[in-house]
Formats: sequence, C-alpha cells, structure tokens
Amino acid sequence: MAGNIRDKLREAMLAEDDKAFKSRRQSHEAVRAAEDRFRPVFQAAEEIREELAAVPSLEFAINPTSVWITLFDREVRLNYDAASGKFLGEESGHGWYDGETYVDTRSWNTAEECIDAMIRFSVAYARMARAIQRAGGGC
Repeated sequence: MAGNIRDKLREAMLAEDDKAFKSRRQSHEAVRAAEDRFRPVFQAAEEIREELAAVPSLEFAINPTSVWITLFDREVRLNYDAASGKFLGEESGHGWYDGETYVDTRSWNTAEECIDAMIRFSVAYARMARAIQRAGGGC
C-alpha cells in the first residue's frame, strides 16, 4: 500500500509541476506579446521624455509594458491589456480646490491612438508645470 501512495503522490506532484510550468510559460508569452504590442508607445514615450526633459517637475517612468507620467499629485498611466486587446489609460489626481481624488479611465484600440492621447496628456502636464513655475509654486 505504501508504494501505491508514494506513486500517486509522485504523479500528483509531477502533474502540479507541469501545470505550474505551463502557467509560467503562458505568463511569459503573454508578457512578451504585451511588450510587442506596447513597443510603439514605449518608444514614443522615450522621445516625449527627451523633448520635455527641461519641463520642471514633469516625471516619466517608462517600462516595456507601461508608462507613467507624473506632475506633482497628478498622474497618468498607460499600458496594454492583453485580455481585452486594448490600450488603457488611467489619469488620477486630487482636486486642488476640494482635495477629492478622481480617476478617469480611457481605452484605445491602437497604439497610434494611445500615442496621440499620451501626447495630449504630456502637453497638458507640461503647460501646467510651466504655469506653476511662473506662479512661483514649482519645486
């Protein structure tokens, strides 16, 4: 009987190891696919960051599958969602007049639409940063 339990235990462990390996492989494949789809946005973000490097307090965090653009308490995050096949954007911040947190989510079907939105966000944030600096509130 002990040999039977041992054999069943080994079979169960091998089956679970195989499932875990397949899951990890699928996860890695999904990440690679997301990186491939997001690559044009990633590259555009690097160019935008270079162009706006002199803008005070405007920060970029650029990763192969996501981009964060931050200005003080406002930020926008862009990424690709493989499950839906869409590029997603989420802008969040605090209202300066009431302190309330807000979140605005958007989605785009193509990398080009996402890049256009990223350009608009970048321009809006750059204009705000310059206005804050002119008003003496910049860091």
